[in-house]
Amino acid sequence: MYNDYTGDTVEDLFIKLDRMYDDYDNIVVTGHSYPDLDCYGACLAVYKRITAMNKDCYVYLEGNGYSDIMNKAIGNVDGVKYINGDNIGNLTNMLLIVVDVHQVDRLENSQIFDFCKDFVIIDHHIKDKKCPKGSKMLYINNSLSSMVELMTYYLDYSGVSIDSSIATIMLAGLEIDTNGYNLKTTSRTYKAASMLVEMGADVTQKQELLKDSKDDYVRRADYIKNSYTVNGNVALCVLPEINKTETLAEIADSLLTFDNIEASFVISKINDLEYGVSARSIGEVDILKIIRKLGGGGSTTSCGAKINKSLSEIKKIIIKSIKG
Repeated sequence: MYNDYTGDTVEDLFIKLDRMYDDYDNIVVTGHSYPDLDCYGACLAVYKRITAMNKDCYVYLEGNGYSDIMNKAIGNVDGVKYINGDNIGNLTNMLLIVVDVHQVDRLENSQIFDFCKDFVIIDHHIKDKKCPKGSKMLYINNSLSSMVELMTYYLDYSGVSIDSSIATIMLAGLEIDTNGYNLKTTSRTYKAASMLVEMGADVTQKQELLKDSKDDYVRRADYIKNSYTVNGNVALCVLPEINKTETLAEIADSLLTFDNIEASFVISKINDLEYGVSARSIGEVDILKIIRKLGGGGSTTSCGAKINKSLSEIKKIIIKSIKG
């Protein structure tokens, strides 16, 4: 069993992963609920690496409540084998690879560990207590900008070619997770972007993928208009209706671009029972500490939570924490 990231090179990680696959008949790659393009792109990269080794591999997707961008991305990819909760029980001697998340309650299917023989976790968010024990490998490196950055290097190390559509999705995921290369971006992040273009990513198609409707844009602008600041440097926005988690993330990213705003929190109902909170920071405000009070997780620059509390309770916790 391998422990948390302790300074091993990414090449060491790749070697350990490649040696592992032969011990299993089936391999499933999964990510967090309501996956974004960083999560999906990382899953596709691992899938392409494993299938290049002539191993049976599947990407786990439930397909419920996904964003329009995510649905477009799925529709652009051909030749990938998917699996969901209806048929994963048919697989034997299965290795589960979890990417871009390590909390059990944030997985696409929180019961998925019941179906695997062993599991691996690879993430770039700060580890918290909800990380399951007993993994075959646990690699959590919160210095990474995104999962796509790591998996781009995995593909390059392996010499595996990918379709232009997958490279484009990965490039879009890298851009979204770094908020347009404004957060947690290093020279390796830019190099990964360059490598993806060399692998076939189409910048024009990436822009098409990320386009949204005029109505969605106007609705987000109205939400932003009604936001307000706490302590002069933290933007707080409460949405008046049920929204997809991607919408919360997009608004949180947008709020962070305004003058004097160092952090942002966006609150909205995401279904009939739960509220979602998406938070962003340029690093000065400890948003992760606040989000953990709500039962969520993530990184110091990007995190979120799903909460079964009232709106007034959620706002009270956030505002009190901001004011100290």
